[in-house]
Amino acid sequence: MRKFAVAVALGVALIAAPAVAGTMDNTFGNTIVVTYPNGAQAFYYFDNDGTFTATVPGGSQVAGDYTVDGDQLCMVTPSAEAPQCTSVEADKNVGDTWTQTGTDGSQISVELRAGR
Repeated sequence: MRKFAVAVALGVALIAAPAVAGTMDNTFGNTIVVTYPNGAQAFYYFDNDGTFTATVPGGSQVAGDYTVDGDQLCMVTPSAEAPQCTSVEADKNVGDTWTQTGTDGSQISVELRAGR
């Protein structure tokens, strides 16, 4: 579980307050790929019913719920003690790749990839 919490805290970057609906709509049916400095990747799949699934580094599968509040995306799994939240980027579309700072200060790459 700790590995999942670290993966979530380090990486999903999707939306900001003015662009929440559009960017989230762009994630449905597609994949968010987070690449960490060591080359490890996590794959996130969001559904419009407020649920997500993910494959985190090491291959573990996780599932849970997410909420969006302002520029914060928060995810929680049944075994998590508390939601894991991160600030997110605005106006991202399928095919976009961007770099942002992870919660540990490292630079991560985020891609909104077509399909699942």
